[in-house]
Amino acid sequence: MSEGWVLDSNVVLDWLVFNDASMHEPAARLRAGHARWLICPAMRVELEDVVTRPAFARRGDFGAALRALFDTRAQLLADPTTDARLRCRDVDDQVFVDLALQHRAALLLTRDRALLELAPQAAARGLRIARPDALAPIR
Repeated sequence: MSEGWVLDSNVVLDWLVFNDASMHEPAARLRAGHARWLICPAMRVELEDVVTRPAFARRGDFGAALRALFDTRAQLLADPTTDARLRCRDVDDQVFVDLALQHRAALLLTRDRALLELAPQAAARGLRIARPDALAPIR
């Protein structure tokens, strides 16, 4: 079975809306089945809300594209319980840490400073927290 990855909201937007080059390798791995995108209802609601905001709506209809990604690339899991062992200073980002730890994800992709600060403690629990551009291409 492929390893589980948690993607924070901004990384998903980089992938879906902005076609950011740093997401090309992670997206290729997800499409190829080398990894599974783990998501919970709270994350899904947040992303659906963000892509329907006027700033994004002017760029196109990303709601349909996002739903297609959910249906084809994401594994929907229950909202996680809070893990008191590893606390993010940004409470809005705690859900990413909790889901990753609860489901033993191999990787949490983010650019968020508050999440990246947790990388050493997360590594001790078997979770790598990294920026998307930290993934080297598969050869």
